Amino acid sequence: MMAASTSPPAASVCAAGDDLETLALDSASSSPAAVSTDPLLRPPSSPAAAANHEPFVIDDFLDDEEDDDDIPPSPSPRAPAAPAEAPPEFDRITVSDPKKHAEPVAGAAGVIPGSGSYFSYLVTTSLVGGGGGEFRVRRRFRDVVALADRLAATHRGLFVPTRPDKSLVEGQVMQRHDFVNQRCTALQRYLRRLAAHPVVGRSSDLRTFLTQPGAIPAFEGEAPRYWTTTANVATMPVPAKAGRDLFGMFKDLKQTVVNGLVATKPPPVEEETDTEFLSHKARLQDLQQQLTTTSQQAESLVKAQDDLRTTTAHLGMTLIKLSKFEREQATCDSHRRRSSDINNFATSVVKFSRSQAKLNSEIVKRLDNIHEYLEMMISVQHAFTDRSNALQHVQSLSADLFFLHTRAGRLESVSSRGIGQEWTRYQKIEGLKETISAAEAAKSQALREYESIKENNMIEIARFDKDRRRDFVDMLKGFVIKQVIYSDNFANMWGKVAEETQVYANRTN
Repeated sequence: MMAASTSPPAASVCAAGDDLETLALDSASSSPAAVSTDPLLRPPSSPAAAANHEPFVIDDFLDDEEDDDDIPPSPSPRAPAAPAEAPPEFDRITVSDPKKHAEPVAGAAGVIPGSGSYFSYLVTTSLVGGGGGEFRVRRRFRDVVALADRLAATHRGLFVPTRPDKSLVEGQVMQRHDFVNQRCTALQRYLRRLAAHPVVGRSSDLRTFLTQPGAIPAFEGEAPRYWTTTANVATMPVPAKAGRDLFGMFKDLKQTVVNGLVATKPPPVEEETDTEFLSHKARLQDLQQQLTTTSQQAESLVKAQDDLRTTTAHLGMTLIKLSKFEREQATCDSHRRRSSDINNFATSVVKFSRSQAKLNSEIVKRLDNIHEYLEMMISVQHAFTDRSNALQHVQSLSADLFFLHTRAGRLESVSSRGIGQEWTRYQKIEGLKETISAAEAAKSQALREYESIKENNMIEIARFDKDRRRDFVDMLKGFVIKQVIYSDNFANMWGKVAEETQVYANRTN
């Protein structure tokens, strides 16, 4: 997730308690005490209450969060205790140096342009502490698909980060340099998210992928138990072009997230009876809706800021042309001074436009955390679908056992007329007993797997809430700090312009 930038002194961060919207950050905040005392979760509802409310500073809120971590949580018989998070095993992962390779394809498939070639990427990994040196391996996208399938099958119930999509027309679009660079960035981000996961990051499959050269064999086990579809051409994000505005870049990631959410659809199963899990599930579904709405508002903000940058840039260039015209047509000193003042004002407008472009990039960097968590909701849905599928499997085995026991009971209750029929009935009963024994063993295994997935779900929900609370506060803090810094810069810039043009204001008075 996004790291918070270095914060200035607390005095430079304005009190933000009265301006923050209600954020349901985690399940622990649902208690009446937390709702009534936490200004981040429940701002004052009236001006009078706001006047009596003490100022809220983000740094103070972070200090309170650190104190809360030292308080042992109330015991819960249902929620398992999350294991202590071990330090990450990998220090840095980079994906670079894409290379094109020939892959002859026999038959009509080779007629399609680009279908007889593929790209490989250099994956460079360094271990924490540097004791193990640096590992360099080349991987193609097929290896990433195999890794994702393995991790999905061996870590059911966990919020495993989702891999980048594979285009249906990849053989054609891969010919574009910008798409290849975009895929490098997506793969690097995916691998770093895997390495940051407290469980997946220490798996043997990921370590083999990052450190062992050679091809990764295709996954031959059971396919991941959730429905996935590849994004079609109409909804596939367009690669960023040179000079493309920040709004388009910000919108592309959101479109990829939407594609993933639409492509995830759990199969119908019997209703879940765990009320605690259902409460968490409903809360996370509501969070997904809130993140979607917030993402749309963030896009509107970025677009409005980018429109302001473009407009001021055009205004500045127009004023420069105007000052040049005034200077060329000047016949006295007053005209020349006016031309010089117009040029100074135009220069300030251009500087404002450039500073606005830098501020826009900071806004995108900060608010991108919203899209990261919206993308993470795909992993949440996959984990919950694993649980639904496991429950359906247990229910299916229970139905099979009921049918087998009923059939065995009918055979035992029927009397045979001859020795031959008795022997046949005996053989059928013994066969059914063996089938029942195998089905009971399968059901026991399915129950153990179901309980493991349930435990993984609860551990991941607790981790998700804790990380989200920290990351959202860091996001708000970084956003506010950058706004304050650039606002001061803009104020100083326009204040200087006001001093330079003070003579015109006095003349008007």
